[in-house]
Amino acid sequence: MKKILGIDFSPKAEIALLKMMVKDAYIQYEKFHDDLDIRDNDMIILWMEDRHEQIDQKICKLRYACKFQNIPIILMHEQNRDIASQPFIIAGATEVLSFADSAAACRNIINGYLIPGREPLPEEKEYLDPFIRNTRHILKTMAGIDAEFKKVYFSNTIRIFGDVSGIMGLSGISEGTLAVTFYWDLAKTIIAKMMSTEEDLIDAELIHDGVSEIINMISGTTKKDFVGKPYHFEITLPSVIVGPGHQIGYFQNTTAAVLIFEVDGQSFALHVCIKPKTAAV
Repeated sequence: MKKILGIDFSPKAEIALLKMMVKDAYIQYEKFHDDLDIRDNDMIILWMEDRHEQIDQKICKLRYACKFQNIPIILMHEQNRDIASQPFIIAGATEVLSFADSAAACRNIINGYLIPGREPLPEEKEYLDPFIRNTRHILKTMAGIDAEFKKVYFSNTIRIFGDVSGIMGLSGISEGTLAVTFYWDLAKTIIAKMMSTEEDLIDAELIHDGVSEIINMISGTTKKDFVGKPYHFEITLPSVIVGPGHQIGYFQNTTAAVLIFEVDGQSFALHVCIKPKTAAV
């Protein structure tokens, strides 16, 4: 049974939503508040009335509460006219749907987002395990922080939800992209511990440099583990992107593994997109 959380729905909107619901789905309705526990839900559907005030802020808070989990957030409204969906997508919404659209079409879209993710294949675990191990090792040795690996899911999107990402290009025998993404508060905590200083002294420039160093150390350490293997790579200079809804590029026809870690109740993600080059004939 899929568990869906409906937020801010009126009784009339609840009835309309039921007409487009998929089978084997249970909907629990709540009013929006800052302490919503959404981790065990398979989907969130947020109702938007005619007034758009604070909708993007609500989406941002819901996305943060997902703790980097791949939980679809659907924004639903009943307006006949098209609305500018881009601000809501940037804030973290997965899709914007209208009751004015075909119920069957909306049902198909919702059902598509409820398809469960897959587990890593043996060959994928071969290259993911060193990244998991080295990420935990780097944070432990450099910051004295115990990062617990929670789960992995696979994504073909180039969107990252977080405040700051360190990105490393991979080339050589294999190629791809490696990125670590934090929300601001956790990044500040980790970098303050790395520098043995108070969090109040950590500014945006230090966070920028610290996140760059973290991704550099994770990729450099893992590179050594792959010597003589198909996944061995060379690294480029790291870059850093700041801002919600930012994007990175992946190679065409490749899938990124999103590894979720937790530190004292806060989460961060390591995105691993790596592909061995096809041997020349």
